[in-house]
Amino acid sequence: MKNRSEKPAGRGQVLNEHAPLDPAAEAREGALDVLLRRMRTESDFPALSEAIGDINRIASSDREGVNELSNNILKDFALTNKLLKLANVAFYNQVGGGSISTISRAVVILGFDAVRSIALSLILFDNLENKAHAQQLKEEFVKVLYAGMLAREMAGKAQLRDVEEAFIGAMLHKLGRMLTLFYFPAETEAINQLVETEGLNDARASIQVLGLSYENLGMGIARNWGFPDQLVLSMKQLPAGKVRKCASNAERLCALAGFSNELCDIVLGTSDADRGKALAALTARYGDSVPVTVEQISGLMEQSMRDIAPFAMAVNVNLRQSAFAQEASKWAGMAAAPGAAPAATPPAADALAGAEPDAPSLLEATALHEHAAILDAAPGEAGGQPQRTTEAVQSVLTAGLQDVSNSLIDDNMSVNDILRMILEAMYTGMGFAHVVLCIKDGRHNTMCGKFGFGDGVQSLIKAFDFPLAAQPDVFLVALQNNADIFITDIDDPKIATRIPAWYRQHVSARTFVLFPIIVRGKPIGLIYAARPQPGDITIPEKELSLLKSLRNQAVLAIRQSL
Repeated sequence: MKNRSEKPAGRGQVLNEHAPLDPAAEAREGALDVLLRRMRTESDFPALSEAIGDINRIASSDREGVNELSNNILKDFALTNKLLKLANVAFYNQVGGGSISTISRAVVILGFDAVRSIALSLILFDNLENKAHAQQLKEEFVKVLYAGMLAREMAGKAQLRDVEEAFIGAMLHKLGRMLTLFYFPAETEAINQLVETEGLNDARASIQVLGLSYENLGMGIARNWGFPDQLVLSMKQLPAGKVRKCASNAERLCALAGFSNELCDIVLGTSDADRGKALAALTARYGDSVPVTVEQISGLMEQSMRDIAPFAMAVNVNLRQSAFAQEASKWAGMAAAPGAAPAATPPAADALAGAEPDAPSLLEATALHEHAAILDAAPGEAGGQPQRTTEAVQSVLTAGLQDVSNSLIDDNMSVNDILRMILEAMYTGMGFAHVVLCIKDGRHNTMCGKFGFGDGVQSLIKAFDFPLAAQPDVFLVALQNNADIFITDIDDPKIATRIPAWYRQHVSARTFVLFPIIVRGKPIGLIYAARPQPGDITIPEKELSLLKSLRNQAVLAIRQSL
């Protein structure tokens, strides 16, 4: 939570970090605290707040980036699947080629900000549903999502370079109303009654019932979730009359969010006969800040409806059953709301062949061979992923190989991007609890953890800093002999003495797999993948072959970068 001086200012106020709060602001803050306490008693609100807060923290940090965002999204199996589906359809497949199968590649191909905005929209929708008034909530979500699409399309006309910021700003513009509808249905009904019977506007009615307006509720929650000031201030409702020309990026963002949402409001509230008059009034009101003509709006609305279709498909919303979508389609000159084409199925990848070295006799029983037998133990749950069929596991690994193959011929892909995709494919495909990449530090002759996937992986990465000149243990044997090693139980008497002290001290996993990365005969890196309990890892022959192929892709990527 930001400090008190950073609370949203009322209309006409200037944000001043050191200015005391006036009585009205104190009252708004008190009301917000009361509503926040009520919302926190709902089982889903803390999870929603944590998910959005984590993404905003990553987005605002100079030290965290692609790996942290990918890792955060991968914690939620359903979110991962929906995001990948979106990354492969509609306007996104123009850059992804319909073959994005890892979040890491989605971030590189679509951009960090695009993946962030997709994730935020999916998180909001997934948490704001399954209530008795679900259909009304879905209608509200379709409206705000459509407003975000409109803002994305019009960002250039409003002189905004960050189209994803425009999307998020417009989507959040009525956050307070959506949260009230979801968490306070009785109060929402009371507010609607005041609007209908006493002619109050939404702002005055919500203040009377909630103690603060929809606007201030949304802005307060957005600050609580860690959204930057510029996005929070874009939620302000603009005064009636002509909107003045914008003097800053924050004002342009606010004007665009207002325009997009007001257009959505008049779509449902205007008869066919008054459509032209309503659009003319809207464009006149915003003409100095969002210079869009009435003639251009139809095309913008049509493209926005096409853009919203894959989002709707991902969250199981039928646009043909949405009153708003049907009206917006008519305004755009379309016969009906479009459906979304299914994502293309990534073709199978050709596995890279690699020579299989003999493991030393000491660890012969632990070495992974191409024809390793399937272990009897069944894997448990890990990483929030449900158990999957063998075919499903192979499909994820194969799709990951295709992702990497596509990336290897892309000059814009860095070696770290490719290595990240390889680790993610292993992590999601096999359901490992953690996967870590170690890279050699030539100056100190050590292996050092670089990045990885799994809960709390950042602290785990720090543990992987071990010398290459030491008594042979399982890690050094794997590297020195180019041997893929599988340890089913670190406490097995036959292998216990070969587990290094640093591992026992800092790492709790009792079963793991090691895939060395050897380039031109020299150990360059190591992939470590683990599960918590002995016997938790099962690697059938086909999956083993695919894992080895992914490791071989890592060898090729590093070799190409040298």
